[in-house]
Amino acid sequence: MVNQHSKGEMKRATFKGYLLKALKTGAIFPNAFIEIASFDSTPNAREEIKAERDDYTRDLIRVTAAGTKSSMSFNTMALHLNELESVLGFFTSGEEPADKLQRKIHLEYWNDEDLAYNQGWFYRPNIKYTKREISNDDIIYEPIKIELTEY
Repeated sequence: MVNQHSKGEMKRATFKGYLLKALKTGAIFPNAFIEIASFDSTPNAREEIKAERDDYTRDLIRVTAAGTKSSMSFNTMALHLNELESVLGFFTSGEEPADKLQRKIHLEYWNDEDLAYNQGWFYRPNIKYTKREISNDDIIYEPIKIELTEY
């Protein structure tokens, strides 16, 4: 694996075996909880400020914002209550107290386009919890979908 440097040099990508790391705590999200085939990412998404076609030539004229943002989503495996607590704890312990309502967390994440780890502030939209089974002392949850959108 390689990534491109500004002078055309190629450098070997350094993957460290994880996809997400909370920068506040240094905690790594356990791969064992991720249904790996469900992990989707849209790294470095471009946003069009303006896009239109020339009236005569029909050429596309684009004005693209200079900055890019990434997003990710994945399903967990089916989770026991204590595993769900670990999953949620990864996020809640990494959030700043003032940002808990926004669910805002600073993450290091694997960027598939750059073939490198990047950092960014992300939020988690609402999560739907479906129970598969309950007992006197446990709940087993269907896989939950975690979505992360960069600020």
